[in-house]
Amino acid sequence: MKIMSTTLTGINTARVRFEKSAENLLNTVAPVSEPEQVSSELQPVAAIPEIGVQSTAYTASDAALVESSVDMMTSSFAYKANIQILKAWNETTESVLSELTA
Repeated sequence: MKIMSTTLTGINTARVRFEKSAENLLNTVAPVSEPEQVSSELQPVAAIPEIGVQSTAYTASDAALVESSVDMMTSSFAYKANIQILKAWNETTESVLSELTA
């Protein structure tokens, strides 16, 4: 039964990590703040970089976005791996029980 307990703990940990990463990702994209006042004035458009010019500067939000996305993928893989362990354990248990009852 230790396999079952460990696997269920792994599933729960992956779920919590995924939810936290999704929350961090959401806060990076749309930070929680007070509602903005919509202005009827026209806002200037940011300059468009020249073709072929590539910026190597990353903002903190870009790094947080990438980190949260990687965390979500990692926790998703951990969740799926633990589900596979449960399936294998279930199949093995069924096989042993069918051998014992035959």
